[in-house]
Amino acid sequence: MIKEYTMPCIHMNGSGEASLRRQYNELFEAVSEAQIKLLFDTDFHGRDYYPLGDEVWNKAYQEREEVKKAMDTVYQYAKQHMHFLEYGKEPLPDEE
Repeated sequence: MIKEYTMPCIHMNGSGEASLRRQYNELFEAVSEAQIKLLFDTDFHGRDYYPLGDEVWNKAYQEREEVKKAMDTVYQYAKQHMHFLEYGKEPLPDEE
């Protein structure tokens, strides 16, 4: 996983700072909501898989873990960009 992402350079010929802030905030909110829906609003239980065989539940569980990791990657990406656009190169509070 990438620990530090490449940040944009705000300049006259590039995207506006306010626009970038809004877009990354919206991305952060969307992925945060998706994570909540996956973890709390989507039923995921072995009882829904056992008729398909013993290995199916393990496979489904591993697939879900991969999806959670992918969502966390997008979450971290948006979080780092939001923080950079707000505070510049100052480290995130959980990285000090």
